Amino acid sequence: MRLLLTGFEPFGGESINPSQEVVRLLAETPPAGAEVTPLVLPVRSGVGLGMLAPAFDDGDYDAWLGLGQAGARVALSVERVGINVLVDRASDDDRDDGPPEQAIVKDGPAGYFSQLPVHDLARHISAAGVPAVVSNSAGTYICNEVLYAMQHHFALTARHRPSGFIHLPYLPEQAEGKRMGTPSMPLETQVAGVRAAVEYLRTLGDGSRRD
Repeated sequence: MRLLLTGFEPFGGESINPSQEVVRLLAETPPAGAEVTPLVLPVRSGVGLGMLAPAFDDGDYDAWLGLGQAGARVALSVERVGINVLVDRASDDDRDDGPPEQAIVKDGPAGYFSQLPVHDLARHISAAGVPAVVSNSAGTYICNEVLYAMQHHFALTARHRPSGFIHLPYLPEQAEGKRMGTPSMPLETQVAGVRAAVEYLRTLGDGSRRD
């Protein structure tokens, strides 16, 4: 299986992003039977269709798995759906009603489901000893954008690829100095969980690939 594994650069004042570190380590020592290509994305609007989808097409990969940071989470969160909403928190607009929101794809469907069996994937990760749950909200920022954008891209090109997104908790060093009780998870535990996810994707086989 040829997998495009993506993470994000640090954002929001952080000096590290767990998704970037997990992508790097798994690309260095991928699971048996998986050829992992890493791609670290900037945290900016438009990156899904503008950078990620072309990279996937250029490599003609068998599957895509996106990773991103969600500091409030206590477990690996396998996302069920991406919605056609982007709330641009990076905007300089200081309106009283908050940052502006927009459609990721104008007149696009309201949402797209992940092309992964999310409950089975979460159970597989948990069986590897790493806490994992199914999440029904990927938020409204760039992680949600790439999940929605990739499923929209696959729909437009009439292709099916195993593809989805997992949110990761803070690393322990990120939780230091934050509000007491801020959840975190060691990097080695996060790597073990995503490794289990990649191994699960490999079992889906080429039968999931339809052009």
